[in-house]
Order: sequence, then structure tokens, then C-alpha cells
Amino acid sequence: MIRIELTDEKGLLEPGTLDWLQRCARAAAQAEGLRCPAAVALRIVDDEEIRDVNSRFRGIDRATDVLSFPTVSYPGKKTAGECEDLLRMEYDDEMKAAFLGDILLSVDHAKAQAKEYGHSEERECGYLFVHGLFHLMGYDHIEEEDRVRMRAMEEKVLGLIGLTRG
Repeated sequence: MIRIELTDEKGLLEPGTLDWLQRCARAAAQAEGLRCPAAVALRIVDDEEIRDVNSRFRGIDRATDVLSFPTVSYPGKKTAGECEDLLRMEYDDEMKAAFLGDILLSVDHAKAQAKEYGHSEERECGYLFVHGLFHLMGYDHIEEEDRVRMRAMEEKVLGLIGLTRG
């Protein structure tokens, strides 16, 4: 189980969106094989805010769709499902869960990309959130082999909850 601590100060999410994002989180935890409770902080932002964060933390002065800031450094090519001891070190008594990190998701980017790719905004937000979750769980897409592995996990999760392409 992955609990979402949501911040949406500008009210950018549609009503009910948190419910299906929570379904995404449950499916991601299941696909990864997480055995301990986990939590993430999800901040819903616009392009202006994500551009500012991207510039300050990554030195890239442009908006992007999603940013992830993990709290755990997984060894080698290991991921969260293989590193329960590391996750337990991130256990927060107040949350009663291991804190995996922060995700910022730009709704502006999600809407534009949904239109560009020809699928629903719900599917795009779900995909971006799952993408961010897998970064927090130790996945990356810099090397081709890693990209293929990460995309397979993302599509598996989206398939589990019915957020398929189209």
C-alpha cells in the first residue's frame, strides 16, 4: 500500500481524481511487491511552478511534466521491492509508513500531452504519477535496458487499473 499525501493548492485536479491516483498507487505497490506500508507526497502544480522547481533543483529552465525527489538511494539496479530494510529506515511514525519521497505533477503538461498522444487526461495523469512513483522506487530510464524495464512496469500498473492507451 502506498498512501498519497496530496497538495493541490490551486485546485487543479478534477473531483474524484485522488481516488484513481490512489488506485494507481495500490497497483504500483502490488506490481513492485512492496510488503511494508509506504507514503509519497504528491504536489499538483502548473507549468510555472514546475519550471521554477526544475530550474532551482536541476538547473533546467523549462517546464516539464513530472519531477520526483526520492528519499531512498537503492544500491545498484535494486528497487524498493528488493530493499525492505532500506525502506524501514525511512519509516515515519506519524505516517505509519516508509516515506518514499516527493512527486510534482504539472496538470498543464498532462493536459497538453493527453491531447498530443490522443488519450484521456485521466490516463496521462495516471501515467505521470506512476512514472514518478517508479522513480521513487528506484527505477530510471537513462540506459535503454533500464528504460524498457521501467516502461514495462508502468504499463503493467496502468493495465491493472484499466488506464490503457486510447
